[in-house]
Amino acid sequence: MKNNRTIQPLEVSSSLHDKLMKSPVYAQKIKTRTLTVSIITTLLILINLFYYMSNQENLAENQILESQYANFGSDLAI
Repeated sequence: MKNNRTIQPLEVSSSLHDKLMKSPVYAQKIKTRTLTVSIITTLLILINLFYYMSNQENLAENQILESQYANFGSDLAI
């Protein structure tokens, strides 16, 4: 049992035809844009994480310095 299907031409408007012909290019543009946004987002997240980690180290150092010298001079009388 052989299936004999023929491709029938479909009449569409010229504007729809243009859109259909441009759709692969448009899909590629969207794919490129999505990839670019993903890379930029990932880079921004990494930059924020490194900034947060370095800020935490500075905060820890400042807390150590403050705790060592917090009572410095409190027993001095004028």
